[in-house]
Amino acid sequence: MILRLVFFSLFVSVVCGQGAKRPNVLMIFVDDLRPALGCYGDPLAKTPNIDRFARTARQFNRAYCNQAVCGPSRANILTGRLPDNTHVWHNRNLFRDVHPDLITLPQLFKNDGWHAVALGKVFSGNEKELDPASWSEPEILRREGWKNYLLRKGGGPKKGAPFEKADVPDDGYTDGKLANLAIRRLASLKQRKQPFFLAVGFFKPHLPFNAPKKYWDWHDPKDFALAGTPSRARGAPDVAYPDQMELGGYQGVPKNEEVSNRQARELRRGYYACVSYVDTQVGRLLDGLESLRLNDNTIVLLLGDHGFSLGEAGHWCKKTNFELDTHVPLLMRSPDMKHPGAATKAMVEYTDLYPTLAELAGLNSPADLDGRSFANLLVDPDGRGRDVVLSQHSRPWSTGEPKIMGYSIRTEDHRYTRWIEWETRKAFSEELYDYRASASVAVQEKYLIEIANVEDEKRYAQRRNVMRERMDKVLRARVPVR
Repeated sequence: MILRLVFFSLFVSVVCGQGAKRPNVLMIFVDDLRPALGCYGDPLAKTPNIDRFARTARQFNRAYCNQAVCGPSRANILTGRLPDNTHVWHNRNLFRDVHPDLITLPQLFKNDGWHAVALGKVFSGNEKELDPASWSEPEILRREGWKNYLLRKGGGPKKGAPFEKADVPDDGYTDGKLANLAIRRLASLKQRKQPFFLAVGFFKPHLPFNAPKKYWDWHDPKDFALAGTPSRARGAPDVAYPDQMELGGYQGVPKNEEVSNRQARELRRGYYACVSYVDTQVGRLLDGLESLRLNDNTIVLLLGDHGFSLGEAGHWCKKTNFELDTHVPLLMRSPDMKHPGAATKAMVEYTDLYPTLAELAGLNSPADLDGRSFANLLVDPDGRGRDVVLSQHSRPWSTGEPKIMGYSIRTEDHRYTRWIEWETRKAFSEELYDYRASASVAVQEKYLIEIANVEDEKRYAQRRNVMRERMDKVLRARVPVR
């Protein structure tokens, strides 16, 4: 018995990174990336490099963000806490205004001897929202000469055209320059006598959909016609959709985002061109890691900060609790993982990344995190994940306290969303979607798209009551009392 206990203890130590060389971490963010990847079965995607990485990693087919917009999602990931805990419901909110002494994920690694570096969009795309305490050296968000537009001339509105395709090499646009910088930084980090935590945040495929012309040429325009679900989900409340129209702020796009078929086709093509462009940069970065012989002792994580909608069901961009906006691509490889290349159907959410990475590196997470580790899924892809994942979004889109909050829970087959008045906590609207029923949810190119809210249908009364009870339980357990 004693020998068995000793053996088990040694096994756990190896799996968790203790008693072995401390692993490096390479964390790759891709802005606004939905699972538009070949490895996820998207027939329009041309992503050979990320697909190649997936064959060596664990692919999470049911990963979800906790709020579908960049600032809150990244704060959520890097603090391991839900938006109601950090009060980061908007890109301009700062978690340190509420938790000045909070230990972020990279800060945890830094405090334990890792050299922590951030390049590109990691916490935020705005200089005012960077977090110096998290890193061993100043973050590099962007450098002089890193331009979003290359063809735009003259004045006009703050936002330019929604897409651009200059005939330039990869480093003509920002993400190519960022990849160059990250590859050089990997080489210098290898020379240090300490492990590293390197976060690299690519800017595309975020609007505007600007990428070198060759990536546009990879994609045939006729493949990108928008068809099938041109209207918003029947029976969904207006509050389910954003009050701020992101795409509508670009030149030549109607403010109500009711674009023509031709414009929708080019926008969708531009998104996929940007995904292919970023895929190439990710491939270069991963090749750099391999050429430096760092693969065997580096945890590599690739993720989209949230999902994205491309006109399906009358919605563009993000900021909802629907499947397209909350379902995210997540790929992870660790030195001690089992069954590389296998995908898992276990549900996980982004609060879980912090404790997972900490466990894999043998570090102790803070006790007050809102997530839980899924390191078990790197050993057994058939292991258990969450039974319920939580997402939320506030209205209106402003820097102040919310007036309305929408909480949404996703189970194996259903999504239930409850909209409440923030001050009174009184519910005023509900949504229920059945992912098994074609009358409620459509399938297009392997994406699930809500087309009808069935909350008030008699045949769903029992399911609605079950989901109401599950929501009550989730909110009691996970959302702090104000």
